[in-house]
Amino acid sequence: MNRLEQYDVYDLPVTEIYYDARFNCRGSFTPQSVHDLSESIRENGLQFPVVVQPFEKPGFKYRLLAGHRRFKATTIFLKWERIPATVRRDLTEHQARILNLTENLERKDLNMLEEANALKNLYPEGVSLRAAARELKRPTRWVHARLRLLTLPKEAQKWAAAGVISAINIEAISLLETKAEQIKAVKTIVQCKKQNGKTRHLTLDPKYRRKFRHRKSKEQLGEMVAHLFEVNCAGLATRVLAWAAGKLTDEQIEEDIRSAPEYDPPVGYIGPYATDD
Repeated sequence: MNRLEQYDVYDLPVTEIYYDARFNCRGSFTPQSVHDLSESIRENGLQFPVVVQPFEKPGFKYRLLAGHRRFKATTIFLKWERIPATVRRDLTEHQARILNLTENLERKDLNMLEEANALKNLYPEGVSLRAAARELKRPTRWVHARLRLLTLPKEAQKWAAAGVISAINIEAISLLETKAEQIKAVKTIVQCKKQNGKTRHLTLDPKYRRKFRHRKSKEQLGEMVAHLFEVNCAGLATRVLAWAAGKLTDEQIEEDIRSAPEYDPPVGYIGPYATDD
């Protein structure tokens, strides 16, 4: 067996580990919110070590990367003086933030607003949907919805965090032209949820739908099909039909095309752009 030094686990003094709530994509949370976790650890032990990396800060040797709730549960309620920790010496700042975000995503510990803010912190200079989706192993639509959420009023963000506003709602609300109209739409969705327990998928006024649902001419459809063949893309039939129906913008379908895998026509394929090689 080969020893992987980047995954070494040590029994570290908790006083040597710097806890930075701003680094954690979950942000701050109250000690009481981890009380149940501390009881589980007391009864069953710590199932997974926390993850740290060497860190230069007066009074500390390491920075906590993953396991912030576990760290709080063991230090506040269980009064541990030492904690099992995996020391990662191979991560850049960006890689460390990806580790923090992906661990929380896998554990399903984050709400949509926390995920959106994590994306903002991970890519402070901005990022393409394709690049973020590839790096985080998430669909481009997942990234798109969360980045859109950050452009909406605080009212929408609050209800998205509570699970009332869905990704579909976010897309529709973002098409409304004024903040007042967006807030009104949010209130409609929330009221519907309170009345019947179901989240309403917002239906836009026709004056907004026309902006995105205009018909494409046969010439435009033909140009798009030609474009797909030129870039060797496949598997986009549903998305292209949505675009042709005016349900996707030109920018959205272009992003799908750029992020699609290359396509090899099946053996024996006969078509206008088939080749012999």
